[in-house]
Amino acid sequence: MNLRERTLAYMRSHHLGRRAVAELVDVRCSNLSKYLDSLPGCSKEVIEAALGAYFLKVERAEARARRAEFIETQTAKIILEKCQEADERRELALLYGPSGIGKTFVVEEFIERCEKQANSEKPEVLFVTAHAASTPKSLMAALCLQAGIPHSGTAPTLAESLVRRLETGHFLIIVDEANHLDIEAMELLRYVYDRGRLGVVLIGTLRLYEIFTNGSRPASELEQLWSRVGICELLPGLTEYEARQIIQQALGRIPETTTKQILRQTGNSIRRLARLLEHLAELKELNGDRQIQELVAVAGSDFVALPG
Repeated sequence: MNLRERTLAYMRSHHLGRRAVAELVDVRCSNLSKYLDSLPGCSKEVIEAALGAYFLKVERAEARARRAEFIETQTAKIILEKCQEADERRELALLYGPSGIGKTFVVEEFIERCEKQANSEKPEVLFVTAHAASTPKSLMAALCLQAGIPHSGTAPTLAESLVRRLETGHFLIIVDEANHLDIEAMELLRYVYDRGRLGVVLIGTLRLYEIFTNGSRPASELEQLWSRVGICELLPGLTEYEARQIIQQALGRIPETTTKQILRQTGNSIRRLARLLEHLAELKELNGDRQIQELVAVAGSDFVALPG
C-alpha cells in the first residue's frame, strides 16, 4: 500500500473528509485533493512529507498506548525535568548514563505529556534514535521527516531546510543514543541549534560524555558544540530502594534472599528488572504450585549475573 492508498484507507476508517485531513497535516485542501486524485500540480513531495510526518506520529502514539506502565524513578524525574528545562530555556542538554535504565521509555513519556498539554506554547518534539549505521544525512532526513518537510538531498541541504521549518513554530529536538553520532552529524546539530534557536537534548551512554571530555581528537573537534552545553546530567539508573519497591509491588512480600537474588541479576537496569518480572509472571501462570523463590531461580537462569 503506497502513501496515497494509505491516506484514503485512513480517511475511510476514521470517517474523515479531505478538508479535515488537510487541516490535520497542515496543507492546502486543493493540493491534497489533487494528490489523492493523482492529478498534476499538487506539490507531491510536500504533500507526502506532511502525510509521512502525520502517520509517523500516529504510529508512535499507538505504540505508546501499548507500552508498560510508566514508573517515575529518580532517573525518570531527571530526564523529564531536563527536557522541560532545555525546551523552556532553549538550552543544549547532555544526559548520559548506563544502558538499560529506561532513557528511551522516559522520553516517550515526555512526548506524550507534551501532546496532552492544552497550552498553545507546548513544543512539537522531533525525536530520533541514532544507531551504529547513522550518518549525518540520515540524521537530518529523520528530523525533516518528523518536521513534515521533504527529506531528500544532501545533509547540509536538509539542515538548511530544517532550520527554515524550525523558524515557523515551537520545536524541541531530542536525539537518543547520540553516542553513535559522528563529528559531522554533531556539527550539523550545532548548526541547527544555533540557527533554530530551540532546545536540543542529546541522550546516550557514558560514552557520550567521554566523546566530549576525554581529550582525544573527536573531543578537540567538538569544542564549539561542548561550549554550548548548558545542561549536563549523569543519570544514576535504578536505585536499590526503587528496585525493591518495584519488586514488592509486583510480587508482594517475598524472602529477603529472593529479593537480593533478583537485585543481583538486574543491577540498576530497569529494563532487565522489567523483563525478569515479566518472565516470572509467565512462569507463575504455568507453575502455580511452585514457590516464588524457585521460580526466581528459573527466571534468573536466562540472565547473566551482574558483578558486585
